[in-house]
Amino acid sequence: MKLRVRGSSIRLRVTRTEVARLAAGEPVEERVPFGAGAALLYGIEPSTAAAVDARLEGAHVRVLAPSALLSSWATSADVGFEAKKDLGDGTTLTILVEKDWTCLTSRPGDEDIDTFPNPNTSC
Repeated sequence: MKLRVRGSSIRLRVTRTEVARLAAGEPVEERVPFGAGAALLYGIEPSTAAAVDARLEGAHVRVLAPSALLSSWATSADVGFEAKKDLGDGTTLTILVEKDWTCLTSRPGDEDIDTFPNPNTSC
């Protein structure tokens, strides 16, 4: 899973295996160690709520998505889903969750392990 943060938006890109786990009702989480026991945690988990939500709990970024949404998304051709969270101060947080596609151009250090086929690839 990849996390991208830009302005007031967060984007998670999940692999095939992670999408399958989410559809099965399992959470998916990554850990970025910073040394001395400090780490950034981020992930997505199925929820019983009616809407997508995101929370920051200490150094843990949690995205919660309705189980039914995750199940239907996993078996569809949809790339992802998006939600807006009203932050109560006149601003919103955009939450994006997408299937991770194989890159069209390989880049050093980039991994295309367990990704979805890119529909822009010519066969």
